[in-house]
Amino acid sequence: STPNGVGSLSMKVFNACLKIMKYHKSSFLTYFIIFTTMLLFVTKMVGETGTYTTFNKEKPEYAIINRDTDSALTEGIMAVLEMQGTPVELEDSKEAMMDAGFYEAVEGIFIIPEGFAESFWNGEDKEVEIWKRPSSASGYYLESAVEEFLSSVCIYRELDSNMSEEQMTEAALSSMNKECETQMRQYMSGSVVSDKIRIYLRFLPYILLLTCISCVGIVFMAFQRPEIRMRNLCGPANPSHIALQKFLYVCVIGVADWILLNIVGTVFCLNEWRSMDFRFILLLFGNSFVMAVVAVSVSLLCSGFMRGQNAQSFVPNIVSLGMCFLSGVFVPQELLSDKILHVSKFIPVYWYARNVDKICDLTGFTSDKLQDIYVGVGIQLGFAAALFCIYLAVNKFREREAEDFGSTKTEIEM
Repeated sequence: STPNGVGSLSMKVFNACLKIMKYHKSSFLTYFIIFTTMLLFVTKMVGETGTYTTFNKEKPEYAIINRDTDSALTEGIMAVLEMQGTPVELEDSKEAMMDAGFYEAVEGIFIIPEGFAESFWNGEDKEVEIWKRPSSASGYYLESAVEEFLSSVCIYRELDSNMSEEQMTEAALSSMNKECETQMRQYMSGSVVSDKIRIYLRFLPYILLLTCISCVGIVFMAFQRPEIRMRNLCGPANPSHIALQKFLYVCVIGVADWILLNIVGTVFCLNEWRSMDFRFILLLFGNSFVMAVVAVSVSLLCSGFMRGQNAQSFVPNIVSLGMCFLSGVFVPQELLSDKILHVSKFIPVYWYARNVDKICDLTGFTSDKLQDIYVGVGIQLGFAAALFCIYLAVNKFREREAEDFGSTKTEIEM
């Protein structure tokens, strides 16, 4: 052993940190149970439809008002719309149409004017009146179906004049009623990243930050007690050795937290991970590990501002929720305003969430497609380094203050 018994204190600070954490393990278990419950709820909600391998045809709602007499042509228009959408009964009045449009009850309103069928067969230019909800793709979809039907009837009329009106409309309907099987394919090894994995990776930084800040704050607050600080200053252990062992504890907590949370996420999304390209897995896990490094730096910085039991529960929740809400973790970044996005770029979690979206949307692994992802990883590491330097500066100031007993009160003053 070294002089003054320093060797005997080789890892006692680190072991003390683990013992304090073991005593307060309920805090970590609470957040861990929240994360597990959240993943269970998400996997039940998303189900198997989150793999982007199925295609479901939509049937938008519409209303049709026939002011013409019943004929083969008008019945054909109604049949086409019924094949493509869901009919909604609507009164033939301006007020009813305005209400339906205002409350978005239908995607489109089709009005067959009086004398439409007669003018159509005579070759006159008389059209079906159509109202579509602004910026509605479904409304244009229904309109194109009606136009396609009328165009097909015109073609049959020009090709064979011996066909009756009923035969022409039936032929047009049969040509539009044909269906084909739709398959979604990815021309890469592996499958598309599922919704389960996307959501799990989006919630990961929130739990990482919450648990790291809590676990570090609980332990560091114990070392900030005046009697403990004075004893350490008078003891044989070098302050730098104490700081190094405390930092080692923080790193162990960060890595263990990252491993444990990813094990839980992997178990809940095991089938989805198995079907993915291995390069996707490396990129996603690498990005989340960098986020764990950021969480370690944030927890170190926050530990310097946690005083008392109230701060112990207040600071982790405020910091983790604030960073995740502003960075587009709980809400897609596309829905955030430009002003919020400008602020979000100064938060490391924003670059983590941005990288998750970019990795999930990859169509290849060339250097130009991976460049943005590497930039996002570099920015996260830059934030982690900057936050760690700020922590060192704050910690150095507090050490000088402690050496002068500037922040220690006597029992008389207390």
